[in-house]
Amino acid sequence: MAARTIQTRPLALAGAALVAAEALIALLGGRAPALAVLVLLLAPGLALVGLLPARARADLVTALAAAPALGFAASSCALITVASIGLPLDGVVVRLVPAALVLAGLALPGAEPAVRLGRAEALVALGLLAAVGAGIVLQARVIHGSPVPGNDWAKYVLYADEIRAHHALLIRNPFWMLGVPFREDPGVPAVYGSYLVMSGQGAAALLHGIWVFAVIAILTTFAFVRALWGAPAGVVAALLWAVLPINQDILGWHGLPNLAALSLLALVLLFSATLFTRGLSRAEAVGFGVTLLALAAAHRLSLVVGLGALAIMAGTAFVLGGLRRMTGAVLTAVAAIVVLGGGVVYDLVERQRTFGGTLSYADYKASKLPVVHTAKDLTLVFTAAALIALVVCVRRAARDRALIPPLAMLAFTIAGAYAWIVHLPLGYLRMAYYLPLALVPLVAVALTGLARARVTIVAGVVLALVVAAFAWPAADNVRFFYGFANPASLRGLDAVAARLRPNEVVVTDRCWSFLATWLLHTRTLPALYPVDIQPKAELVRANEAHAILDGTPAGQALARRLGVRFLLVDPTCPDPDGHALAPPSVGEPVFTSERLVVLKL
Repeated sequence: MAARTIQTRPLALAGAALVAAEALIALLGGRAPALAVLVLLLAPGLALVGLLPARARADLVTALAAAPALGFAASSCALITVASIGLPLDGVVVRLVPAALVLAGLALPGAEPAVRLGRAEALVALGLLAAVGAGIVLQARVIHGSPVPGNDWAKYVLYADEIRAHHALLIRNPFWMLGVPFREDPGVPAVYGSYLVMSGQGAAALLHGIWVFAVIAILTTFAFVRALWGAPAGVVAALLWAVLPINQDILGWHGLPNLAALSLLALVLLFSATLFTRGLSRAEAVGFGVTLLALAAAHRLSLVVGLGALAIMAGTAFVLGGLRRMTGAVLTAVAAIVVLGGGVVYDLVERQRTFGGTLSYADYKASKLPVVHTAKDLTLVFTAAALIALVVCVRRAARDRALIPPLAMLAFTIAGAYAWIVHLPLGYLRMAYYLPLALVPLVAVALTGLARARVTIVAGVVLALVVAAFAWPAADNVRFFYGFANPASLRGLDAVAARLRPNEVVVTDRCWSFLATWLLHTRTLPALYPVDIQPKAELVRANEAHAILDGTPAGQALARRLGVRFLLVDPTCPDPDGHALAPPSVGEPVFTSERLVVLKL
């Protein structure tokens, strides 16, 4: 029996070995941060590879590429569930969760790929590694060093630190908006907090955590495309994803949950395309359900995008007459969500109760998607290639129904970008980040129509090199634009921190909002705009901050009542329309730098 398990389930056993090794080191009093990452993200994916569509586990390279995203899906859902039922996220529980997932994986009947690499597969692996390497080089130009650019990273670091302190997810943020519940989507924070518990590292170690998810996105793009359209298309897709400037932009402002959700959406497309072509087995349908559940926990907007694309797919299947054939697998996926998703749903409902409602579509109109700017973010050469590929793939979709999911994703992305026309509130500008999810596979598939596989690879490499030539300088621009925290501004913050009283309130503009909350560890009142805000409950506090910065009578009275002494603003910070913000009407400058001005009331 043991010999048969070793022979048939080598990936699951590798996941079990990772879990056991990390647990043994912890029992001996040691810490293994790198191993903790593998235990949380890779080990469950290796064990649960039987939940993937058969094409994604037909070969070792594709299965390994899909495993981290699948592992994140399983770990995040399981961690949220155990927290929802009241178990503390301490060292014991956060190690038992991946161990339980690995044991569940060992019980799965799904087949695993053989652990061997022939010459052809070795070349595919080298191509994938080249894509990952190219991505890492370009990503490093945006997020190398410390601190990383952007403002949003600070809220995820703070949340993870508080999760470690309280061993729970549904907790209060003692600093943000003078103290409110943490309302961030729980998927990534659950993993981040568990990593801090396991590794024993300081929260600052998470600054580069987004890099892990950036690499996973490359791997999952490869797995999705290779499983359906072959190795040449998979390698080309991975290369294109790695070099697109728009994927570096998301690193600049630190869209961590958005980036994590993109990998889950790639899995959703993989399951959907398999459903359209040959159908899903019961285990694969469960995997589909788990992925959708993880998407709901990871990022609200991405869930809307995923469900919108699925609705278009369902309508297409109805027109084509294949909906009845898919019903069994869809019902199994829904059943998996119902059975496994109670804890996740409870967490999301509890968070939503504190939102105070959703803002109107008019509050998001300032974030309309600029077409020309988006084309430049994709690069004009890739945009042109994508338009040609779109025509090719629309014509090909009649005989290759696996193309329907990426086409549906593209259709909903475009519709979402213009949802303001029908008064649907969405982050319209953010829809641009879903375009590569549809366009990259379409371009890769179109290139497979060339004469030979070697020609496909060469054409893809040439296109990727041209795109990378534009991405190289663009990365520097992104880092500079979002580089609020630099050596000069950090010196100014240190000076403020040295003079702060316990629990003192600091007022900030939109660019220093999350950063000041984490770096000063004091109560903050950020002057956000409606487009920056998801929970309507935070709008009142944001308006109070604006009143203080504007020096209105009500703002001055509030500043006196709260004991506000310091205002933090970035003199280059733009408003939602891209225009420079007017400087505060009150306060005397006590520190001035390129990205930070400290004013004292």
